[in-house]
Amino acid sequence: MGTTTVAFTLAHMAERCTCMRDLKLLHAHAFRTRLHDHTVVLGKLFRFAAVSPLGDLRYAHRMFDQMPHPTTFFYNTLIRAHAHSTTPSLSSLSFNLMRQNNVAPDQFSFNFLLKSRSRTTPLTHHNDVHGAVLKFGFCRHLHVQNGLIHFYANRGMTLLARRVFEDVLQLGLEVDVVSWSGLLVAHVKAGELEVARRVFDEMPQRDVVSWTAMLTGYSQAKRPREALELFGEMRRSGVWPDEVTMVSLVSACASLGDMETGMMVHRFVEENGFGWMVALCNALIDMYGKCGCLEEAWRVFHGMTRKSLITWNTMVTVCANYGNADEAFRLFEWMVCSGVVPDSVTLLALLVAYAHKGLVDEGIRLFESMDRDYGVEPRIEHYGAVIDMLGRAGRLQEAYDLLTNIPIPCNDAVWGALLGACRIHGDVEMGEKLIKKLLELKPDEGGYYILLRDIYVAAGQTVEANETRQAMLASRARKNPGCSWVEG
Repeated sequence: MGTTTVAFTLAHMAERCTCMRDLKLLHAHAFRTRLHDHTVVLGKLFRFAAVSPLGDLRYAHRMFDQMPHPTTFFYNTLIRAHAHSTTPSLSSLSFNLMRQNNVAPDQFSFNFLLKSRSRTTPLTHHNDVHGAVLKFGFCRHLHVQNGLIHFYANRGMTLLARRVFEDVLQLGLEVDVVSWSGLLVAHVKAGELEVARRVFDEMPQRDVVSWTAMLTGYSQAKRPREALELFGEMRRSGVWPDEVTMVSLVSACASLGDMETGMMVHRFVEENGFGWMVALCNALIDMYGKCGCLEEAWRVFHGMTRKSLITWNTMVTVCANYGNADEAFRLFEWMVCSGVVPDSVTLLALLVAYAHKGLVDEGIRLFESMDRDYGVEPRIEHYGAVIDMLGRAGRLQEAYDLLTNIPIPCNDAVWGALLGACRIHGDVEMGEKLIKKLLELKPDEGGYYILLRDIYVAAGQTVEANETRQAMLASRARKNPGCSWVEG
């Protein structure tokens, strides 16, 4: 068999490869037949190792390190691989190495690099990649310019995104739907929904990305009715939604507490083949939970053939929030037995369940074991849940001791929760101590004066209650909407 035939066969087999074991066997055969440096063979092998979901990026790096003079294709493949991996920052290192070795980048180099930089946080020296685009003369490549627009858009940097958009027009290039969608996303990310809607309305054509970006903007801004109205327009325009569209739509229904519309959306999901999507099913569970329909939430949960950590967490949280503590505990045991490792969200939901059940000591034991047993360091929300738990049980001094010894920055919401417990249990002395701290944190918050006054009124201390009212009026603190002074 001739060398050309062997090379063709190896390249063909590499294209059809389905696992790293077979890839390594092909790579070994390439060495034995002295075809390990053959451009086509090596390219096919390297591409599978680097970018295939069944590949191995570390193995690809070892292959790359053995190449005496890797070409632009190999650098691009490595940049692309990291752009879609958990290490997007390494794309920049590969690009810098490419430049150091005097290998010329092409438009694909910048497309992959911009993709990786969009996923890298925090954003530093964003002008360097833009400058490189100009230096290497790729400003007339629309795909590269679109990459720049989306790069700035994903950071909500509207001025820079718009500047690139306008530069494209000045260069005489014809902007496309990708360009417009990038500009739209920039304004959505920046929270400028009115401007985003004007951009949306000006678009000469819209694809599913642009419709979904606008719909998601409304949903995330807690403007669910506008999101639902926009979905109706989208369907009438003949654009087919994708998974992201449907997740945003379900979230809008959850925000409204509109179970009737939510169930209509659910039927649309099932009738149109979206039911296999894990993220969408997770959103449906959350929606049914927020609408108070636990039976439907369970139905979605049990119907899922594949469950992510978010699936389990969502269902545990739904059970905990509705006081179904025993179901939350059983679900947690099932989750652990299924080999799913709990995270901070899981443990927070369990703490809430313990609080609803009144199992304070058990909840404290879980809290104290979080780091040791699960490798989860307590955050402020976990401290808040324990303080709420102790406050509900009337163990106010324990809650206060924990609160004053929190090793991380604390917010007024946690202190306020304990003040609410003081009102329930009539602890005047503790309430006085808490109000001092709360007024240090938020001196213009009149609601805290109202809570303290209620504590005085409940304890029959009318003089102190009136003094608290006068103190609030003198400080010109604002009352929360719905709060009123009730004379004792």
